[in-house]
Amino acid sequence: MSVIVRAKNLLLQPRAEWRRIEAEPAGVASTVIRVLLPLAAVPALCSALGLCLVGIRGGGAAVRLPWAVGALQALSLYLLAVVGLAAVGLITSLVAPTFGARAEPARGFKLAVHGATAALLGGVFLLVPPLAPLALLCALYSAYLVFTGIPIVMRCAPRRSVPYTAVVVLAGAVVGVLGNSAMTHFLFSGLGGAEVALHTPGGLLRLDAAGLAAASNQMADAAQRIASASEKQDAALQAQKQQGLPAAPGAPAVQDPDKGVVPAASLKAALPETLGPFARKSIEMQGGKVGERESSNAKADYASGEQRLRVELTDLGHMRRLMTDAGAVVQGERENAVESERTWQEAGRILHENYRKDGSFAQFTTTLRNGVVAELTGQRMNLDEVKAASSQLDLNLLENLRRGTTPAGAGATQ
Repeated sequence: MSVIVRAKNLLLQPRAEWRRIEAEPAGVASTVIRVLLPLAAVPALCSALGLCLVGIRGGGAAVRLPWAVGALQALSLYLLAVVGLAAVGLITSLVAPTFGARAEPARGFKLAVHGATAALLGGVFLLVPPLAPLALLCALYSAYLVFTGIPIVMRCAPRRSVPYTAVVVLAGAVVGVLGNSAMTHFLFSGLGGAEVALHTPGGLLRLDAAGLAAASNQMADAAQRIASASEKQDAALQAQKQQGLPAAPGAPAVQDPDKGVVPAASLKAALPETLGPFARKSIEMQGGKVGERESSNAKADYASGEQRLRVELTDLGHMRRLMTDAGAVVQGERENAVESERTWQEAGRILHENYRKDGSFAQFTTTLRNGVVAELTGQRMNLDEVKAASSQLDLNLLENLRRGTTPAGAGATQ
C-alpha cells in the first residue's frame, strides 16, 4: 500500500487502518524507509520554501531567508523529524511493560511513525508561514491517532490507553523541544556571511549577517574610544583647575576633535549664492547647546525655474567618530517600481542617495570624515541634477573646518 493511501486511510478511518498496520509484518527498517523518510520530507521542504519564497511578515515587513540558509533549515528539520520519531518509537517500546504491553521495538516504531502522519502532513501549511499555526491542529490530531492506535498496535488494555498516550505525546514534545534547540544552534552557527533579504512595503533591503556583526563590534569599539577620550579630557581639565593654570592665550576652546561643533557661521559661509543654474532664495543658521549636547546647522533654499533645491549642512559633533566607524560597514539598498535608495562608503565618506524614478524627487547626502553632513534635496529634479549641484559645494573645505564650543542657547536666522 502506498504511503499516500495509508495516510488518507489513517486520517479518515484510523481504527480500521491501525488494524491493517498491526497485521503487517513490517520491521523497524521497513517502517522507516517506506513511511518515515517520505513523510518527514513534507514539513522540511514546505518550511524551507515558505521561509525563502513567502517569508515571515510582521510590522509591515517580510523577512525571507536566503536559499543557503533555507537548505540548511530543510536538512536540519528533516533529520530532526527522522531522529526524533525514532527516539519516540524507542521510548514507546521501552515504557510498554508499564502499561501491560510487550516491549517490541517494531511495534513502538509503527505506532510513533504512523501516529505522526497528521503532524507531518500538516507541515504543508508551512508553505505559507502565516498559516503555520494550523500545523498545531494537525499535531493534536496526531495525538488522537496515537490514542486510537495504542490498544491495537501495542496490545494494551483500553483503560490504559489514556496514560500511555500521555507518556508518548510528552516524549514527543520533549524530543521536539530538544531537537529544535539543537537545530537553532546549528542554523545560526552555520549562517556565516549569508545575506538576509528584508522585503518592506517600500522595497527590498539586503542585510549581510557578517557585516552586521562587524558593525556591532566596531560601534562598540567606537563607543569605548569616545568614553575613554571623554574621561581623559575631563581628567585633564580637572587637573588644570586644581593647579590653577589658566588656558594658554589664543588656544582653541576645545582641543579634542570630538568635542564641540563647527560654528554655524562657518557652515553658513559654505553655502554659496549660486549652485550652477540655481540661485539662493533664503538662508538660515542655528546653533546651540543644551546641557552637554551641542549642535550647529545651516541651510539654504535654491530655485531654478520650477525646480527647487534645499541644501542643509549639519555637524554631528561628538557623534562623528561613532558615525564614521559604523559607516565602515553600513551598506544597503532598497528598490521598488517607484523609488530607489542606496547607502555606501567611498574614500572614507558615507554616501546616501534616494530618488523617485519619475524624476519628481531626489536626495543626495554625504557624511564627511569630520562628521559634517551635507544633504541636498531636490523637487522636480532627478538624481543626476542633485549630484551635479552637490559637486558645486566645496566639500574639502567643509571637511577641514575646525571645531569650537557653542554658547548655550546661541542661534541665528537670516
